[in-house]
Amino acid sequence: MVPVEIRRVRLVSLLATVALLNGPPAAARQPGRSGSDSPVAAARRTTGTIRVDGRLDETAWQSADPIGPLRQREPIENAEASEQTSVRVLYTDDALYIGVVCGDRSARGIISTQLTRDANLDVDDRITIVLDPFYDHRNGFFFQVNAAGARADGQVANNSETLTRDWDGIWNAAARISDDGWIAEIEIPFKTLRFKPGQSVWGFNIERQIKRRQEIDRWAAPRQNIWIGNLAEAGRLEGLDGIRQGRGLDVRPYLSGGEGNSGSELAGGVDIFQNITPNLNTAVTVNTDFAETEADIRQVNLTRFPLFFPEKRTFFLEGSGVFDVAGLANTTDIRPFFSRRIGLVESVAGDNVTVPLGGGLKLTGRQSDYNIGVLDAETGSQRDTALPGGFVGRQNLLAARVSRNVFEQSWIGGIVTHGNPTGGGANTLIGADARLATSTFRGNKNLSLALYALGTDDAASGTRAGAGGFTVDYPNDRWDVALTWKHIGESFQPALGFVPRTGIRKTDLNMAFQPRPERWGIRQFFFEFRPTYITNLQNRVENWRIFTAPFNARTESGEHLEWNYIPEFEHLDGPFEIAGGVVIPAGSYRWTRFRAEANTATKRAWVVDAALWWGGFYAGNRRQLELGLTLKPNTHVALSLRTERNDVSLPEGSFFTQIVTVRADYNFTPNVSWANLAQYDNESRIAGLQSRLRWILQPGNDLFLVLNRGWHRTLDDNRFEPSFDRGSAKLQYTFRF
Repeated sequence: MVPVEIRRVRLVSLLATVALLNGPPAAARQPGRSGSDSPVAAARRTTGTIRVDGRLDETAWQSADPIGPLRQREPIENAEASEQTSVRVLYTDDALYIGVVCGDRSARGIISTQLTRDANLDVDDRITIVLDPFYDHRNGFFFQVNAAGARADGQVANNSETLTRDWDGIWNAAARISDDGWIAEIEIPFKTLRFKPGQSVWGFNIERQIKRRQEIDRWAAPRQNIWIGNLAEAGRLEGLDGIRQGRGLDVRPYLSGGEGNSGSELAGGVDIFQNITPNLNTAVTVNTDFAETEADIRQVNLTRFPLFFPEKRTFFLEGSGVFDVAGLANTTDIRPFFSRRIGLVESVAGDNVTVPLGGGLKLTGRQSDYNIGVLDAETGSQRDTALPGGFVGRQNLLAARVSRNVFEQSWIGGIVTHGNPTGGGANTLIGADARLATSTFRGNKNLSLALYALGTDDAASGTRAGAGGFTVDYPNDRWDVALTWKHIGESFQPALGFVPRTGIRKTDLNMAFQPRPERWGIRQFFFEFRPTYITNLQNRVENWRIFTAPFNARTESGEHLEWNYIPEFEHLDGPFEIAGGVVIPAGSYRWTRFRAEANTATKRAWVVDAALWWGGFYAGNRRQLELGLTLKPNTHVALSLRTERNDVSLPEGSFFTQIVTVRADYNFTPNVSWANLAQYDNESRIAGLQSRLRWILQPGNDLFLVLNRGWHRTLDDNRFEPSFDRGSAKLQYTFRF
């Protein structure tokens, strides 16, 4: 054992090292953090009208200078791009315009399969633009367009490695394929963004993907260690003088109606967005409706703990990054604040019951070096036999977070939540966290340290408990290593958070060696070693698992092959009913599983994903098959079938689980899409269908038509009987001032 004092000295030493590498505090930073290493682009003012049609035939485009070449990030770092890309930037008093000419000597090879708003455009030829209007080198926005004109967007929070499409801004784009390549023309109103008055320099970067070559070209920081969302490595966009946000007021009323098993309904409400300051925005929602929200994708649960389902409701997603706690943003072991708790209460059967959301207030943004997030929501009362006690009363639920930027990519922060969605008594969480990060460790490497400490006070149980931990992360191209440790108290209960398992200490080591051989048709190997070790609070081993990838390769063409060896251990204090009538006795179990996976390249018109798991499972065996097939015959049609089947054989009994998911989407234009999702699983024996038509009348104005139907498969004769049926329509319109 390492003495506690020595461990403290090492931790303090690491903190000091990362702080030193971060450079001077934010208040002492000079504009243009990277100095001469950061490329500079000039935006040109125009007074003429720009028609967004993907042609760039206005005189203003011809007189604007290109910002400079893009160079390869993939496959050869900083090499000359295989095709030329020309980028020009214009602006008026009210909007930013970006024109991109993507030259391509083989225009027939351009891959463009998506048209849906916020689709995954990583499967296509596409461009990604990131903007840092605050110029704080860590928060901003991204915008994506593919060669068919499909649009996706989101917010970048704390230089996140993953781009999430949680935010829907009001902007416009058009694209056109020609014999010489393709052109994208983008209009981003300044009312859509938040920025500091008089701030004429923004962070800016642009990246192009040429999918058939698996090539990514980038303007600033074309390095494999740097992801596009790392705004600390973005270039500078200068010359944005005299721009205006207007009054910063958006009013979005809606009208919705529905017809279903419980009768017909007609409702209305409004969302109001107001910039209190240019950097601080407040959103008010009244009589909120989520009729257009996509259905959850079903999951198989063969564990003793609840599954995590992501938030999908727009009001809660927008600006949600400001609530991220250091080291916990993308984990499911601890979520101090999980907005899905608001308006959804767990039933006695373990699923969710919807309770009405009467209204909510959200404040998000930046003030000086502080990041602020406050959410206060009022839920209504609900009577339902599925609820614990059959009733939940009106509740007020609050989450608040403040963090302060320090150094160049780091912060310290605090969070508090108050309220209990179930009405089971008061509940409060208080926490503090810190993150120290740099992208210049040893010259050009990423390194970060995250620390957090949380405590809860639950009135219903009369208990107080804490949780805490740290993560040291070294996310780089050749070596990607992360060490995480966390402690979760036995009575740690964040009523507005998500914690599937308490009373444990958990250690995770994720280590991947990722060489690029430049031969045998292999783009990159991923040799992985990921042990997990869990004890109870008395340090008795509860679980361990060692995930290894002796072979994991991605080819130059985009195919992926992998083989895994996974020994596991689990101790059960008591019996565990894993399926109806199948109970695993208490005891200690040790087994080994194997996995083989193959994925064809997503650039293809047909994509196959297949994974087979086999080996031990407790005292028996388990075989798991995952199969997916996606067909993209043209830009308008996308069909997919996914299934997962588990065949489990134990001394206590045998059973199987199966989920089938089918998607059938037709996209008429980038503004009109029809999405259909059908699912069935043999545990609930419910087949469900959701059909959603979205018509973007113009950016910010939407019409949704949604049909939800369900059928229950009877046990006696396997007939499908209708179980629920609801159709709804929602029209929302945005007025901007």
